[in-house]
Amino acid sequence: MGYFEIGVLWLIVTIIRIDAATSADGIQAECLGNMVQFILPSSLSAGSPLEVYAVNNTQTVLLTPHLAAQCGYTQKSDPWGNTIVSASLKSCFAENQGDQEFKVTIQVKFSDFPMLSEKVIEAVKSCSYTAVSREILCETNFMEVSVRNAIPEVKKAAVKEWPTVIPNLQLSTIILYTPGEKSFDRETLQGMGYYVYSSPTRLVMRSPYSMAETFVQHVDDVDMMVFKSVVLFRDRWMMAIVESAAACPTNGASVVGQKISWNFPLHITPLVSSEVQILEVHMGIDGKRLTPEEMSSRSYGMIFTESHVVVEIPIGAPGGYYKSHALENQYHISYTIEPMLELLWIEGLDKTVYKVLFPITTPLKPFPPQITDNTQPQKKVFDVLLGYFLPDVVLLNITFGSELLTLSEIIINGISLQKQSFPNGTNAFTLQVPFSKPYVQVKTLRPDKRTYFLPLVFGFIILPEHESFSHFTVLEASISDIALPRAGGICNQDIFNISVKYGSTPRSQLKIKLGQVELNDEVLQQYEHHSNETHFNIVVPFLAPLVALESVQLTGVLGRIDVELYDTLNNLQIKDFSLGCTFFVKMSECFSNGTITVVLPKLESVPRLFPGELSLRDPACTPFYNEDHFAYFHFDVTTCGTTRTFVGDTMTYENEVTWKTDEPLPQTSKLNPKSEFRFTVSCVYSTNSTQSMMSHAVPHFKEPQTDVGKGELTVSLRLSQDMVYRLFHHDGDYPVLKFLKQPLYFEVGMDHSMDSRIAVGLENCWATLTKDRESKPKWDLIVDGCPNPKDPDQTIIHPVIEDDKVDIPDHIKRFEVKTFTLREDDGSSKSEDATVARRVFVHCDVVICHAENTADGRCYKQCAANQIGSTSNRGNDLNSTKLKEMHFIHPEGINTRRLLVLYNIELKSHVAVADDVVNLWTCSVTNHMIAL
Repeated sequence: MGYFEIGVLWLIVTIIRIDAATSADGIQAECLGNMVQFILPSSLSAGSPLEVYAVNNTQTVLLTPHLAAQCGYTQKSDPWGNTIVSASLKSCFAENQGDQEFKVTIQVKFSDFPMLSEKVIEAVKSCSYTAVSREILCETNFMEVSVRNAIPEVKKAAVKEWPTVIPNLQLSTIILYTPGEKSFDRETLQGMGYYVYSSPTRLVMRSPYSMAETFVQHVDDVDMMVFKSVVLFRDRWMMAIVESAAACPTNGASVVGQKISWNFPLHITPLVSSEVQILEVHMGIDGKRLTPEEMSSRSYGMIFTESHVVVEIPIGAPGGYYKSHALENQYHISYTIEPMLELLWIEGLDKTVYKVLFPITTPLKPFPPQITDNTQPQKKVFDVLLGYFLPDVVLLNITFGSELLTLSEIIINGISLQKQSFPNGTNAFTLQVPFSKPYVQVKTLRPDKRTYFLPLVFGFIILPEHESFSHFTVLEASISDIALPRAGGICNQDIFNISVKYGSTPRSQLKIKLGQVELNDEVLQQYEHHSNETHFNIVVPFLAPLVALESVQLTGVLGRIDVELYDTLNNLQIKDFSLGCTFFVKMSECFSNGTITVVLPKLESVPRLFPGELSLRDPACTPFYNEDHFAYFHFDVTTCGTTRTFVGDTMTYENEVTWKTDEPLPQTSKLNPKSEFRFTVSCVYSTNSTQSMMSHAVPHFKEPQTDVGKGELTVSLRLSQDMVYRLFHHDGDYPVLKFLKQPLYFEVGMDHSMDSRIAVGLENCWATLTKDRESKPKWDLIVDGCPNPKDPDQTIIHPVIEDDKVDIPDHIKRFEVKTFTLREDDGSSKSEDATVARRVFVHCDVVICHAENTADGRCYKQCAANQIGSTSNRGNDLNSTKLKEMHFIHPEGINTRRLLVLYNIELKSHVAVADDVVNLWTCSVTNHMIAL
């Protein structure tokens, strides 16, 4: 025997004795024929652990499940938390007076405050009951049979009447049928878990279900658990035999649709040996008989066939209850009801009362929660009801997106969560979540609507088993409050003016593509643009790389710019917009001196064509000048395979600009399905025209004289948009953005003068950091009429030829300057803080010469061949493509002997990259007057 150390524990025990049908504590006690039932309300223990004890005069014993089945007690709970204790009147601890008066006592123990005080309530119920010859009770956890123990009376034989003698019979042997025979004594049998009770008038045998000595017998399609015995009583000279048997159904119930059908055999062969007469049949629920009126009000039915009594109960009918279950993380329910059948039959002279309590539980049925969406999108609050759940379901938490919150945390976060109860006993939960919460996602699935999403996972447990399950749902609400981004634009002279209105889409969320290029800071610095919180505008020259040139005609170019708006957050293309315009620019010109010029841009329809690969009919006649997007031809009508035809008084010169390749063009090319490109150039001249000229002869003996006079010449400096000097920037175009090493095309020209005797010459051009043309540091661009010999690739002087734009080539000088990185005279990078704004000024000395005086080196400077009109690629590799912004300022002074054309550039912002400073130039040119 073990020993245990027991500590001192102060425990206050309060015992309350109750002997009433309904006590002050709410305990109900009721006699139900050969049973007594106690109902302990849930309020009694208030959720504390509850223990039930059986009591008799001498002992108090805790009713464990095993002891309860052996001694005739049943304990169960209903969904509302009530505890129901049932006991046979012939239970182990019942007080029995003559097998007619019975008293059953139980104790209920629970703690008001754990380890501090203990409360004990004792409930007592007395019942009067007279049993018939045999009574069989089939409870949910045991089988019981009680039979009359008829011990004979014996008289002594004598002359006189002998007194009556009652034999002293003692129970000696118990034989159980399994169905074979096994013999036991009482102590052994009770040690195995059975119960045997014998009085002068009754024998009681009790067995839990599924004991080793019980067996199953099939009776009219119903399996019956059979407990069968023979008990031998002995005296010295007498023996009595008492047979007993109990048979209880283990199946027979089925569910068809919304109805439960319980089939019970009328002729229970393990209990009867011949036909019996059934005297009474009663139906009940939870051990209580029901009247026919009560059965009708609950829609119960009882039907008799030749072999069975059939009990019909609608699923959900009063008397039963629903129970929650979790199966594979899904919510299920079942319906449980405990019907009772009580039969009274007679066989010979003996009557039998047969009572069976048969719990029936329907198969699990999925019962997915339902979402009732009461959201009014205009209020910008999700308002939903989630239901419906049985009372044994408890909501533990909710996961919002990826954030799990307990119920208390939900309230703290400003989310409304309420529980609602309904008359049918179910519960639901109302949840209100503002759209503004961070876990609410906002997307634009349709261009005209903003859609709010909220993924939710509700976490539940089921009591008392603590099974868990969850329910996932996504709340969704849409609001038509979106002003979609809009793109538009117009064409003005030689530019596209594109505007975008953001609408309700934040600028940071909107991606804008022009052509095939997405606008970013690097791209935007190349173009004039303006933006605010609501709008964006950009100006794109029609010859910019963003523009798709569709076709070239003799009268101009058809250009198109495509605009695409894309919502990056919602992965949604919002708007496609295309603006196409015809720019009336002559692509070919014919001159009276018999020369032809052609400018051809790269076309969208011929994506693999590179301008440098173009040629005239004579393949040797390649472009005079070309870049990635242009080719410029200049040729004489008598060269390059030009043909001539006469029609009437005109002659037509014609040539073709062609491109041929062995590679086939894409099938999508509609204009040029073959691997060939042709552009026809025609010039028409009159063969029969007369031009008159007036002359006046002066006698040779007269010396020519010249009058001294005064006049003014206007000289201007302009910046061209292209390398062929066809389009020039206007005052409103600035700032014009350029990349590092990207060329600026300057033209110095004399305006409004038709005097062919005058020529313009460039002497020197340089850049400074101040308005003072003599300030230091200084960077030379043109020195003594030629590009700076220290950096000849920086400046290129272009030849000027006569065309429809140029009447007198000597009046114009053209040069190209690549945007450069400014350095100090010592060659080191500028040490000034790159974040400080500064200005750059470019100065030029221009001289006016007599055109016929070719010996004047100032106007006709001979430079190295590689310094004039070179078309080779120049410049070092770029270490950055970031841009700076510069602004031209008005010139400060004029040299009186030589025409000084001065333009200034002010550096307004710049970015330091490695050791270089990258410059963006914008030009503003002012014309100047000079007195000769």
